[in-house]
Amino acid sequence: MSTPLNYVSTADIIGGNSGSPTVNKNGEVVGIIFDGNIQSLAWNFVYDDKLARAVHVDSRGIQEALRTIYGANGLADELTGANSGQAAGKQ
Repeated sequence: MSTPLNYVSTADIIGGNSGSPTVNKNGEVVGIIFDGNIQSLAWNFVYDDKLARAVHVDSRGIQEALRTIYGANGLADELTGANSGQAAGKQ
């Protein structure tokens, strides 16, 4: 219950950006953009960080869903780089 699922930001997005990765200042993928609020529709023409918001799914929420809901531990491990030696046939 403590795993973050979604978050909002002032990322400058327009229609068609859904599925784009969200990267933090360290270059790590921390989420995926999937929506924006109604105010973000104007971003096609002008950027406004006071009202418009981009909505992201948090990477930790994706990992939690893969493991807890779908039982896809192998896929979650692959996405996080866990057991990468085994995946490449190295033990």
